[in-house]
Amino acid sequence: MSAAKLIVVLAVALMLLPGLAWAATPDSRRLEGRLPDNAPVVSIDQPRGTVLDALTAIAKQTGWSLVVTAPESATTRPLTIQVSKRPAGEVLDLVLEAGSLRASFADGVLRVRSDTTAASGDSWRERRRERRGRHGSERVVFGQSLTIGADETVNKAVAIGGSITIAGHVQREAVAVGGSVTLLPGARVEGDAVAIGGAVSVGEGASLEGDNVSLGGTIPTMVGSMIRGAVGNMHSMFGFASRATRTVLLYVIALLIAVAFPGASMRVREYLVNRPGLSALAGIAILLGFAPLLFMLAVTIIGIPLIPVAAMLLVALFLFGFTVSAGWLGDRMSVSQENKTPVKSVARGGAILVVVGLLPWIGTAALVLAAAVSAGAALLSRFGRRVAIASAA
Repeated sequence: MSAAKLIVVLAVALMLLPGLAWAATPDSRRLEGRLPDNAPVVSIDQPRGTVLDALTAIAKQTGWSLVVTAPESATTRPLTIQVSKRPAGEVLDLVLEAGSLRASFADGVLRVRSDTTAASGDSWRERRRERRGRHGSERVVFGQSLTIGADETVNKAVAIGGSITIAGHVQREAVAVGGSVTLLPGARVEGDAVAIGGAVSVGEGASLEGDNVSLGGTIPTMVGSMIRGAVGNMHSMFGFASRATRTVLLYVIALLIAVAFPGASMRVREYLVNRPGLSALAGIAILLGFAPLLFMLAVTIIGIPLIPVAAMLLVALFLFGFTVSAGWLGDRMSVSQENKTPVKSVARGGAILVVVGLLPWIGTAALVLAAAVSAGAALLSRFGRRVAIASAA
């Protein structure tokens, strides 16, 4: 593995990963029915307003008819939203989530109603907060936005893959990874307000006693999109276009890795064949341990800058794992030995995985599982170095 090869492959992979993140991001998790293919982009600059105001703005800019049957308590929730030229479905999903609403679209009519499941969950959370006296609790969410009400006092607010809107009191830090932090009038944050991939907005009459830390840029925003796609409601990310784009990008990156690191991929493949059970356990541990790792990093100021690094390392590990799985599968195809090379094996096996990835629901799960098992083998074998040392001995 030369340094030059590593730099070239990582550079190309980073250029392709934004498309991969886009493919994994759900179009609209709370919408039933399909929006028109020619749905326009929308822009909303609403520093002060309600959920209904934002829905009305979307309807005006798209030309849709709007019918709202949700209770007033949901539609009049305060909402600060600032988006510029974003797909209508994406903005609609953000607004629906902020109001705990669901919607259906048909014949140019957008019908909005309350989300009974979310309302039940909100009621349960409200009762739990009442038992805690609404003091000293930590609010941490993954793949969604977080709102601290005007009558709430929390110890810390953390949103990984979402934004934070604060109208009440946060005793320590407010941290958003892949989103923004907004302090509404009357809000108070005693610690720092940190937004990675977003901005910190302090409204008139709000109090921020710590530092205002905003880390924008492509990579932090991409990381937030990937996290939202990974831990959000999965059903809407399995559309055919998303699956096709994701699998084709994976195939291209796998070929690049196979060309750059043929020896390492073969050694990891050998470790996988010799120790499949241990590799599988390691892969499952990686999958289950990533979210707790993000949480541990997010609750400390020192660990916050490491979140994008951890996410990128996980992506790189899984891309390498996908390459190894493709090579393993390609080796088992009935072809003559003289035609077998690491790159050809990855090309043949990757083509099969691309077809599998197009299957609804099970396709994405199969790709993640295949990449995870091989990622576990790569980690345990130190990317094939342990196998090479054992062979030399």
